[in-house]
Amino acid sequence: MKSLINAAAFQVLWFACVLGGDDWGVAALILYLLFHHYYFVTRSTEWYLILLFIALGIAIDGALIFGGWISMPPSIWPLPIPPPWLLGLWAGVGSLFFHCLRWGQRYPWILSSMAAISAPGSYVLGADLAQVSLAEPMLETLVLMGFIWFWVVQVGILGVRILEKDSRYKS
Repeated sequence: MKSLINAAAFQVLWFACVLGGDDWGVAALILYLLFHHYYFVTRSTEWYLILLFIALGIAIDGALIFGGWISMPPSIWPLPIPPPWLLGLWAGVGSLFFHCLRWGQRYPWILSSMAAISAPGSYVLGADLAQVSLAEPMLETLVLMGFIWFWVVQVGILGVRILEKDSRYKS
């Protein structure tokens, strides 16, 4: 049941960030992380993974924005780095690996393949709702997003394994 609540809470966060922009997205992220901390977090190591995913968001979506794969109207976000609402999504994804995506520890290639197929659709829907543009030709952009998310999920799975085995990160 907790896994379903974790997934549902993330979906609420996703919509709040995509539809609400920075103001609502940041507020939703704070509420999400507070709820997540009190309801889900059983060890402090989980916060390392969430921080890792924020760093990945800065690097990956920052590179996609800088490279023109993702473009936002200056009225939404004038800088060539990801806006706070987009980084909130990365934090939310990082919070899933110890909970609703835990099964991926046993089947990492299946989980990564599912991400490679579904994440591009999330970008397309999110871009449409948030008035963000994805680069043309769209097929190339979707293949790139799939490739990226295949490996992002592998990093998340590896992060959980490292954090669970390394005694320095035990609560």
